[in-house]
Amino acid sequence: MTRRLASPLATGLAGAAAALALSACAANDTQSYAAEATTGNANVASTARSCFRISNIRAQKVLDNDTVLFSTGLGRDDVYQVDMRSACLTGALASDPLILRPTGASDVVCDRMDMDIGVKTPIGATPCMIENVRRLTAQEVAAMPPRDLP
Repeated sequence: MTRRLASPLATGLAGAAAALALSACAANDTQSYAAEATTGNANVASTARSCFRISNIRAQKVLDNDTVLFSTGLGRDDVYQVDMRSACLTGALASDPLILRPTGASDVVCDRMDMDIGVKTPIGATPCMIENVRRLTAQEVAAMPPRDLP
């Protein structure tokens, strides 16, 4: 029995057709995502994230045993709240340095898994488990007393 091999031209055309089909699917997905975003679909809105760079942190303020605020820009409204578990910041003073380490290849923080935080103490560093990271709204920042802002 003789086996017929496909010519390089036929193989190339088949590959191009497959690539075109895949790109059309991707374009349709992008268009439907954009359409959902403009219609205010709750699922799309919940996936939008606000991120900051660790290298852009200008100031910090320990609010309580579980919460620290970071100022990340020149504007007053560039404030992020990081909530910890297990009262990690108990006993931490405003002057105690926090050790911030990115967990990935970049120092961009969009989620609780993007950075590790520890409190540096005279006997070593206490690691903290991050529960939530979020950007405060302009209204939340305006409503805070000046002593609580970073």
